Amino acid sequence: MSGAPTRERLPAIPAEPVCLLLVDDQPENLLALEATLAPLGQRLVTASSGREALRHLLTQDFAVILLDVVMPDMDGFETAQLIRERERSRGTPLIFLTGLSRGPHPELRGYAMGAVDFLLKPFEPAILRSKVSVFVELHRKTELVRRQAEALREAQQREHARELLEAQRRVEAERLRSETNRNQQRWLEAALAALPMPLALVEPGSGHTLLANRAAQGLAGGCLAYREARALHADACFRGADGRLLADEDLPLMRAARGEVFQASPVEWNVGGQRGSVLASSERLPRMHGRPETMVLGLLDVTALRAAARHDWLPLPLTEHIATLEAQGEDTGPLTRLIEVLRNLPGLSTGSPGQEREEGSLRAEESSQAGNPPRPAR
Repeated sequence: MSGAPTRERLPAIPAEPVCLLLVDDQPENLLALEATLAPLGQRLVTASSGREALRHLLTQDFAVILLDVVMPDMDGFETAQLIRERERSRGTPLIFLTGLSRGPHPELRGYAMGAVDFLLKPFEPAILRSKVSVFVELHRKTELVRRQAEALREAQQREHARELLEAQRRVEAERLRSETNRNQQRWLEAALAALPMPLALVEPGSGHTLLANRAAQGLAGGCLAYREARALHADACFRGADGRLLADEDLPLMRAARGEVFQASPVEWNVGGQRGSVLASSERLPRMHGRPETMVLGLLDVTALRAAARHDWLPLPLTEHIATLEAQGEDTGPLTRLIEVLRNLPGLSTGSPGQEREEGSLRAEESSQAGNPPRPAR
């Protein structure tokens, strides 16, 4: 089924009886009019004078007014003139009834007052009913059109109100969604900023850094996390595991920008006289939650480990520790790979842990014989 809104169906308006105003100063004439028009099934309202007729017009509308011309105090023409001066009854059809002809051509005066017909008494009842029934039907159709137009206007107003409310709800939902996304973004930025591990989010293709935490910003003058930082450090140089200089396109940031996924790639850096070592890793975040594909660049700072190894502060008795973890059923793959990478870094010893312990013990004995206290293992 379609989700498009359907147009509101207009309510059916029942055909109610309309009101007919009968004005004559003679009671027998009013009775005759009522008897003639009763078969039409409409509401008949009588008035014995022009003033009484005007009072009825103040409270209700009529489909047609049958007005006697000759009446005391206020004749039919004067009554008609007052009826036409009133905005609400200006368009009400008038049928003049008279048994006398006062003055030349009274019909012309009646038509000048806005009359739709002028009948002489005695009239033919069937003809009068036929004429009145035409105006009854016209009034009913006019009223039907008016009510349907009003119902349509109200339906349109309700539809407009519903659409406006729905639009307001959508705007509010979008505002809340945007606020939630902003809060999540702020939380993510705060969480990444607080991590000690240098991390950066990289846009694939452009190499633009979307976000880098404080640890990444302060590492190597920011050159490993921001492509723009290279322009601020013209003397910066970077070397790979083999000790050769790395071109810009071989740096971890640009490799991540090309969509490469790699683990523990060693990089030696020298920026402004400061030196350091990192193990760079890159992972791909797939498109999700309306966000495009993003590369996560991790920069593990191993400068302290290199310094410790260079000064023989790390005998690294790790073989027994790894064996213990394996006996306990733990996954030692990541630790083993990290050790191998650390061993392969320039400046680190490439011997086995057992050899390192033996060499460390031999150096301790030599120092003891020379009178120097051995350095404690750390």
